Amino acid sequence: MIERKGDWLSARVGEEIMMMSPERGKYIGMNEVGARIWDMIETPKDAATLYAELQREFAVSPEECEAEVDAFLAEMEKHGAIHRT
Repeated sequence: MIERKGDWLSARVGEEIMMMSPERGKYIGMNEVGARIWDMIETPKDAATLYAELQREFAVSPEECEAEVDAFLAEMEKHGAIHRT
């Protein structure tokens, strides 16, 4: 399961999201797809659910979707914004 973690504040700027962690002193900007993933994990989800929903919403192959989502999640985990169980 993938869930949000920490004290991250977020605000929409068009279709993108800007995030800030006062605790960590970090800022993150997300494009439309990253913003959509962030919205989707407001309630914990498994990776397979994320892949399936994103493939329905965006024109992307299953392989590309999984690779891009996994890379995004790894980056978010590195910043302490998500937790995977």
